[in-house]
Amino acid sequence: MPFWIVFLVFFSDLWYTGSTSPNIVLLFADDLGFGDLGCYGHPTSITPNLDIMAANGLRFTDFYCASPVCSPSRAALLTGRYQTRSGVYPGVFYPGSKGGLPLNETTIAEVLKPLGYATAMVGKWHLGIGANGSFLPVYQGFDHYLGVPYSHDQGPCQNLTCFPPDTKCYGMCDQGAVLLPLFFNNTIIQQPVSFPDLVPHYNKFTTEFITESARKKQPFFLYYASHVCIMSFLCKYVSICGPFVSCCRVRVNCLIVVNTKFKLDVLQSKF
Repeated sequence: MPFWIVFLVFFSDLWYTGSTSPNIVLLFADDLGFGDLGCYGHPTSITPNLDIMAANGLRFTDFYCASPVCSPSRAALLTGRYQTRSGVYPGVFYPGSKGGLPLNETTIAEVLKPLGYATAMVGKWHLGIGANGSFLPVYQGFDHYLGVPYSHDQGPCQNLTCFPPDTKCYGMCDQGAVLLPLFFNNTIIQQPVSFPDLVPHYNKFTTEFITESARKKQPFFLYYASHVCIMSFLCKYVSICGPFVSCCRVRVNCLIVVNTKFKLDVLQSKF
């Protein structure tokens, strides 16, 4: 199971919406350790965009994720309650799981919506699907959702090509499980998901959500749960040790740079 860390809560009045309410972007990074970023002292990982965000904001040095695995950590993050209270503990939801984050739990999005916020989630949900998608984000306070419902290694991967041109999938795979779907709100729009196209889809969705919120002069809450590990040759920034040194760490750091680049672009535009 991957380890998780809350990477950043970013409040900005630079995305002007005509409201005194701050806009909120919450990033949750998959497989990212405390010391994996340049702004936290890593000697070889090059993460310039995140370093800029850290230099221009607050950089926390003492923070603990509620759980080292996916579903419990998400439950705690979104509800502000220990995962044992919601029952999302100790393991994770699987493609065949019937449960999910209980609908009587109150998420950050459900707190902000009555205050006039537009809310959206992009990335890996991993808090259950339920009958007819009843546990998906659109039923947990989010106006919009684009992403996958569980980990990309929880579907069959034998003889599949995960990354171009011919990189095979590795690791523990649930043979016979359904192929990983991509959801838009509560509708499957692609199955199996195309991994190389995920980040561009996510970035387009997120940019359009922020732009539309600004056009409406509406404060927004964006929850971006990054989960994709992409090959180093697709990235602009890699470790100075080379593209395949400490490969997983390089790929994750590189992905986060790719994922956050659009935020910096939007920040620099004139809303």
